[in-house]
Amino acid sequence: MSLLSPAASRSAAFVCATAALTLVVRAQSFTQTFGGPGAQDGVGAWSTETGYLVAARNFSNAADGYQTVLHATSSTGATIGSTTWPIEGNNFMQQVVSAPDGAAFVCGSVMVAGARKHDALFSKVLSNGTIQWTRTVPLAGSQQLFGGVALADGGAVFCGVTESDGSHQPFAMRCDASGDTLWTRVEPSASDAEAYAVDTDGEQLVFTGRTLTFGGHDDILVFKTDLSGAPAWSSTFGGSSMDQGRAVSYAGDDVWMVAGWSDSFGPLDQTTQRRTLRAYLLALNTAGDTLWTRTHGDTLFDQRCYGMCRAGSGGIYLSGERSTPQGSDAVLMKLTMDGSSQWERVLDLGREDRLLHVAEVPNGVIGTGWSFGEFGRQVLFVRRNPDGN
Repeated sequence: MSLLSPAASRSAAFVCATAALTLVVRAQSFTQTFGGPGAQDGVGAWSTETGYLVAARNFSNAADGYQTVLHATSSTGATIGSTTWPIEGNNFMQQVVSAPDGAAFVCGSVMVAGARKHDALFSKVLSNGTIQWTRTVPLAGSQQLFGGVALADGGAVFCGVTESDGSHQPFAMRCDASGDTLWTRVEPSASDAEAYAVDTDGEQLVFTGRTLTFGGHDDILVFKTDLSGAPAWSSTFGGSSMDQGRAVSYAGDDVWMVAGWSDSFGPLDQTTQRRTLRAYLLALNTAGDTLWTRTHGDTLFDQRCYGMCRAGSGGIYLSGERSTPQGSDAVLMKLTMDGSSQWERVLDLGREDRLLHVAEVPNGVIGTGWSFGEFGRQVLFVRRNPDGN
């Protein structure tokens, strides 16, 4: 027997129906582009109770022409409001780092008026879109942050590059939940090198990026530290051509996955005698030993992977592009945990399209990047279901 009155029962049924409708709407797939004059690059997004928040790097011809904008969108990806970061100088946000509490960190760099160098820059944004705090790290030389990972204590670790006297070296730092810097670290490298991504298993940090070889091409750089920044090991991976690591993810069971691109491996086009760039996946154990490698692509397009995240149901999502000299298409794909392809979706929206960031959301996946079409270069924001549709 129901304990509710007829009116209360009707009200409860309406609430349940509304909640079910909300879940259906949130699960809709979409492809959105938005922006204004100039150029806009989406650097990442995350879900909220009512929709999504999208961080974008904007360029205009005004003074301090590089600014960062936070867009709020509906559950279908349509913009409903925006906020410009309250930062003086040109700022170059590079990536969104989702946090377990529904907030996110956004990291990059800033060049204040009159300065000729970058300072590391990072903010924490709450799930309601409030920019809680922003911090800069004024150190000697020039520092840019390209990626990061949120930690269980409410802080984060970021990585990027430091430049001094024309030399690029991988840079890493950790902040606490208030944004205060706990440590910074420069990873020694014999040549030009940068770090693009970092992930953690809760006890260790694994970073990936690129390092220039004496042959003049890049190799994938991977190095590990503990949570205090103390070094464990550093290794390079690659062949005779271009190899870069752009994303890293802890896969569980002491397995780490690195994603990026390579034209050192894969089939050779017999007509052109050229090997195209291919999306490249590298699995390592906790000691840095190679478990397996995979390449994805064909001989018609160059394919690059810029983003990677774990899928809660199993597998991994990758985001990037496929390109020819005439243009590019955005690519979103899902792989099994052993690197085999489950599905791939290609988005041909304009002359050039690219997805830089990928994140799992309830019952789906979102990708963020840019599309250059008839309205100029605008934010590209897409959502797909777990099956890619």
